[in-house]
Formats: sequence, structure tokens, C-alpha cells
Amino acid sequence: MSGGQLPEFARFNPPLTDDGLICGFRIPASGPTEPLSAGQASAALASTDAVTWLHFRLADASAERILIESNLFPAALRHRLQEHDAHTLIEATDGGLMMVVTDLSFEQVGETSEAAGFWGFATPHTFVSARSHALHSADSLRLALRNGLKVKSGIELVAELLDRRNHALGELAAGLADEVNDVEDEILRGDIREQRERLGRVRRRCAHVRRHFAPERSALQKLLARPPAWLGPGDGERLRSALEELANLIDDANDLYERAKLLQEELAARLAEKTGDRLYVLSILSAVLLPMTLITGIFGMNVRGLPLAESDGAFFATMLVVLGSGGLTLGLLRWKKLL
Repeated sequence: MSGGQLPEFARFNPPLTDDGLICGFRIPASGPTEPLSAGQASAALASTDAVTWLHFRLADASAERILIESNLFPAALRHRLQEHDAHTLIEATDGGLMMVVTDLSFEQVGETSEAAGFWGFATPHTFVSARSHALHSADSLRLALRNGLKVKSGIELVAELLDRRNHALGELAAGLADEVNDVEDEILRGDIREQRERLGRVRRRCAHVRRHFAPERSALQKLLARPPAWLGPGDGERLRSALEELANLIDDANDLYERAKLLQEELAARLAEKTGDRLYVLSILSAVLLPMTLITGIFGMNVRGLPLAESDGAFFATMLVVLGSGGLTLGLLRWKKLL
């Protein structure tokens, strides 16, 4: 695939269906953006007078087979796709940019639902992509093109996708920051009942952001440090802007992670202090009640020769002794400055 162009296809084998193609667009330099059907995809790929985006649904077996068996993707990317390997990859080839990045998914499965793979290959005239789950940024880009968004190259489409993904990440980070602020206020007010679980959830989400998007930052830095010859200055600037925004978002996630960690430590200290206060009260009560319990235990023995056993005022005398022993214990504790 030299010169950044895909070869002309007489037809897809197996035939591409509208079930396998999520969306397709032909974006001319002038004039309105044209949506593409599956039957128009081959001709659009062969054209160089407009930018073409084809976005495939991997849940459709024929679409996945087309991507794996054709040369729409480079060999390394086809292997990644066949293995459903979603580890980050952003590398330049002779004619384009192959990428495996993480996008935010519409599907919610536990707390890692936002992580989903996106496979793509972009040239100056084309952008071919695929996904296995419904993705926020890809869907946002589809709607924007339908509403008239114009781009000059397939690389600019990639940058636009990354910008929209970064925007969604920014909203996620803002929501996590608000939750951390709320938890901090609750802890300072003394309400620590449910804050440990909330902080743990924030730390897990921040860890997921770092785990999935930090490799992408490194890959983009490596690409832009030695940009390929076919990468235009405008496209390089767009990718660099996306990289800077992503780097800032990862730094924000790191800061939120550390804040949540410090708040967890503060929470643990307050819980330990509260537990210590309760144990102190229990210790004082145990010390006061110990002699009283001993006396009541002695007088509760059913044996002959028990003092005051036959006296009419035995009960009141015993109670005085019990109360007196408790008072004496309290006095000793105050004298020793243990209270």
C-alpha cells in the first residue's frame, strides 16, 4: 500500500452488508458529506478526491472476515484484530497510521465498563476502523460527520476521534473530582460511614484510566518524536494537541488517585481514633465494674457461713459495698489521671 492509498476493490469477499458496516462517509473537499452504503464502499475506497471513512461492526462475522483476509489493514493490525488484542498500538507504516486505542463504551459491566478496544488504519485519503462494542467517541464522530463536519485527511479524522475521546475522559475525570470533593467534605464534617467504599471506587476508576490510556500517551509521543514523511504539518499539530490533552487528563487522574489515597488514610486515622475512644470507654467501664462484679459474685455463692446471710438489711448493706467499690475505683482512676 504505497502512497497512502488502498487498492481498488471490485467487490468485497464475502460481500459487505449494511449489518457489517456501521457507517460510511465520503467527505469531499468541497460539497456536502455523503453517507455510504455497503454497496458504495468499494468505489469510495478507490477514490482519491475525497476522504472516506468506513466503520465496521466486528460482531458481524462477514465484516470481521473482510478485515482479516483483505489488505484494508496492514498485516500486523490484521493479526491484532484476529486475536481481538486491544493492547495499545499506534505506529506509522509506509502509507498510513495503524492504531489500536481504547475508547469509552456505552455498555456497563461492573466498574471497568469504560474500557473497549478500537482498531483503525488511516491514510491521507481513508480511515478504516472497527469495534466490537458500541463506543462513545466513534458514535460522536459519526453524528458530527452527519451534521456537516469537514476534514481534510484520514489522519485528521483520527485526531478528531481522539479529541472527542479526550473530551469524554475529561467529563469522567470531572465527575470523579466532584465525588472526591464531596467525600472530603463529608469526612471533615465527621460523617465517615460510607466514604471508604466511595474512595475505593474513585481509586479504581483512576487506576483504570492510567492503565488504559498511559500506554497511548507513550505511543503518541514516540510517533510524533519521529513523524513519518507522509504526515502533514496540520495533521501532526492536531495529533500533538490530542497528545497534550491526553497527558493532562492522565495527570489529573494521577492527582485524583493520590487525593483519594490521602483521604483514605485520613479516614483510616479517624476510624482508628473513634475506635480508640470506644475502647477507652469500655476499658473504664470494665475497670469500674470489675470489683463490683467480684463482690456480687461472692455474695451470690450459696454456701454456709456467708456474712449477712440471715440479716434483714443484708441486701442494702451489700449494695452499699458494691457501689462503694465502684466509687473507690473511679476515685483511684482519677487520682492516677486515667480519666
